[in-house]
Amino acid sequence: MYLSREPAGPSAHLVPYLVSRTAGTLNRAWLEHLREQGMTIARWQVLAILGEYDGARLGELARLAGAEQSVTSRVVDQMERDRLVRRRTAAGDGRAVEVLLTRSGRALFHRLLPAAEGLVTSALRGIDEATAQTLMGALTTIMANIEEPGALPYRARAGSLAHAE
Repeated sequence: MYLSREPAGPSAHLVPYLVSRTAGTLNRAWLEHLREQGMTIARWQVLAILGEYDGARLGELARLAGAEQSVTSRVVDQMERDRLVRRRTAAGDGRAVEVLLTRSGRALFHRLLPAAEGLVTSALRGIDEATAQTLMGALTTIMANIEEPGALPYRARAGSLAHAE
């Protein structure tokens, strides 16, 4: 079973492929709708994250979006130019930058949210609520496992081989 710490069956190597293919399929379907609104996936990710975590620091925003901070910063630059977000210096840490939705940004988020929820509902058609919650939990656990320092054995091996040479 994939959720246990025991070795998975022979098809375990397909998990990254299936996750990637699923994400790609969802993103292509969502991008079709977003383009009609003059949006991109990256801009939607920023809107959606700030819709939940308004005032997130730029680095955290990048981490949650799964993107490099420099890429997220450029997206935020564009969105700031379009008056969808604004930046402010974090209280207590003059080096940190927080990103907040403007009134226009929040309105756009709320206008797009029903379509986003509809996409997810369509994608989860035929999957009961308990299984959908298990899926969300499993995906969250997979991300946490991979992001954990030293979690991936081939990274440790590669590092030790580099030091051995």
